[in-house]
Amino acid sequence: MNIFRKIDYLLSQPMLWLRRHLDKRQGELFSRKIADKAKLSSKDIRIAAPFYVKGKEYIQFSGFFQSHPGLRIDCFDYYAGHQYHPHLYLGKNVICNYHCHIGVINEVTIGDNVLMGSRVLITDHQHGQFTEEQRDIPWAERALISKPVHIEDNVWLGENVCVMPGVTIGKGSVIGANAVVTHNIPPYSMAVGVPARVIKSIK
Repeated sequence: MNIFRKIDYLLSQPMLWLRRHLDKRQGELFSRKIADKAKLSSKDIRIAAPFYVKGKEYIQFSGFFQSHPGLRIDCFDYYAGHQYHPHLYLGKNVICNYHCHIGVINEVTIGDNVLMGSRVLITDHQHGQFTEEQRDIPWAERALISKPVHIEDNVWLGENVCVMPGVTIGKGSVIGANAVVTHNIPPYSMAVGVPARVIKSIK
């Protein structure tokens, strides 16, 4: 059994190498294309594959941006018969770790020097409302509702953080791992929990 496992391992290595090489090449080509459109240096945009980007024409890059594998950006201009006008602004020196997801139908602004842990979700919309009038309508069929999201400069979002519609996170703030941000966070605050609440502030 061991010899068959060894043969299988040896045969799989060229395919793994090829996959890694193609992923790297795909990321490099897409990053270069984005940098050219934004009139930035090819070194300023580093998007690692695999990635998924919908509506790249609605994304505004202003400087260095880096993402690890698994980035997903959805800029929807049409959904369930409704037209939207998404705009995603990314400041300078924004870094996304693994499997971050940004969803936009209206406006998401991310300032300079923002750091995101892995599996962060930022969204400016939700499927319908939790009301008696809509209770029997399937969630996927409800009209999207949106409020702008603003993440100011020098914010750190920890692992698994969810930033919900209508939220502003103030400059210099830290959001702890697994927090769900449903209300505004003042500048220079540390917030944790579900829903996120401020536990420390600095002047």
